Amino acid sequence: MNSGVTNQAGRIRTAMRACLALLALILFAGQAHAKEVATTTASAQATVVAPLTLIKVSDINFGRVAARTTAGTVTINVNTGACTTTGGVIHQGACQFAEFAGMGTKKMTTRIQVPGSITLTGPAGATMLVNTITLGTAPELQFIGGNGNGLGNGNRRYEIVSNTGIFTFRVAGRLNVGANQRPGVYTGTFNIVVQYQ
Repeated sequence: MNSGVTNQAGRIRTAMRACLALLALILFAGQAHAKEVATTTASAQATVVAPLTLIKVSDINFGRVAARTTAGTVTINVNTGACTTTGGVIHQGACQFAEFAGMGTKKMTTRIQVPGSITLTGPAGATMLVNTITLGTAPELQFIGGNGNGLGNGNRRYEIVSNTGIFTFRVAGRLNVGANQRPGVYTGTFNIVVQYQ
């Protein structure tokens, strides 16, 4: 056998070893990468609105509060959802305004009635009052007149300004936490009325 053939066979063996080493590196790298994969779950939602109806999108949530020896309040901003506290209340967690959706036609007039207050009931019949109920209507409803302050009455009128006729509005308020308020979960319900005109 001549040296040219031997050298060529050697080069082929060296090339094959290099290919096998490269293949092993690729497989190892793929396995190493597979160990770094992370998985999570997300949720998706949609709100379907029918003409001349009203749908609840979300509830009011004042988060978690701790009562002290002094009474205090937790107030939700109807536009941002941020909450502020007064008095001896310690607050943790996010606040959430209630949100509702309806559908009419562009330029249709609506009257929205919200309660003057909401009573939340907890353990052993203990209660807390939500008052100073506020209504946030921007950007799809525009106030067009009416008397009263819109709290607990339907005298304030709004015009639907969205091109689709679909609109949302928010409801928020102030939670009054008593001194040494009994611990537990407090819940309550309230009605919202929309009159399409």
